[in-house]
Amino acid sequence: MGNELKSYRDNLERIKAQFPDKEILTTGEVIKFTGLSRPTVRKLFTIENNFISVATLAREMSAL
Repeated sequence: MGNELKSYRDNLERIKAQFPDKEILTTGEVIKFTGLSRPTVRKLFTIENNFISVATLAREMSAL
């Protein structure tokens, strides 16, 4: 928690509220959550094989 960006916990809570039973999201779910286009999502976030972990998404959103 010492190196955590301030908005990480807020982002994590928002993602968990939208996808309460998931730890891994698809690109489509990230698009739905963020409202961004597929190319933008793929550019901004570390999507591997069409998936990203909730924790990674929250961390990368905090860095934007």
